[in-house]
Amino acid sequence: MKNLYKFSSLKNRASLTVESSLEFDACFHFEYSKSVSTFEAQPIGFYYQYYGKSLPYTPDFLVSIADGKQIYYEVKYSKDACNPEVKDRFRHKQRSCIEQGLELRLITERQLRKGPLLNNLKLLHRYSGDSKYNTQIEWVLALIRMSGVVTVRELLDESKLSQGQLNKLVLTGASQGLIRFDLDATPFGLDTEIFIPHG
Repeated sequence: MKNLYKFSSLKNRASLTVESSLEFDACFHFEYSKSVSTFEAQPIGFYYQYYGKSLPYTPDFLVSIADGKQIYYEVKYSKDACNPEVKDRFRHKQRSCIEQGLELRLITERQLRKGPLLNNLKLLHRYSGDSKYNTQIEWVLALIRMSGVVTVRELLDESKLSQGQLNKLVLTGASQGLIRFDLDATPFGLDTEIFIPHG
């Protein structure tokens, strides 16, 4: 029995079912990547040749890039990806893809779970689709516009809100693309610098 995980995607306007916590984590990266227009879990697979045998293969994801290109992704733990047989099978799968004019990429947990990025993406996802606070968000946006770049702590000092209320507003605004902060820099907190994206 596999553990199944459901990921609710605003980008796809659908829920995706994935087969591991690592695939679930990959969904957050695809959901918030500007270059990804849509992504599909467990797409229709293909057969690949492996030492005289024709074997079935279903990639973990099919990702559509904004420029129209489509890329298959296989998600693996780093220790599994280093296994000689896994590497050899992956090369054969890639070769079959190239013959069909497709691309197959490997992504590991070291890439998916590196630094604070994943936890920041999960925070954005928690507050996505929440439009109840639009009036208050406008007030927060006005404060940020006056400063250009401001920390959450500075905003808290200017407001009469609790830290929890302000965090909710900032993260809801960030999930809607109205507010930006460096997702790779540090875990979201009082010292996070926030700004309004241009354009």
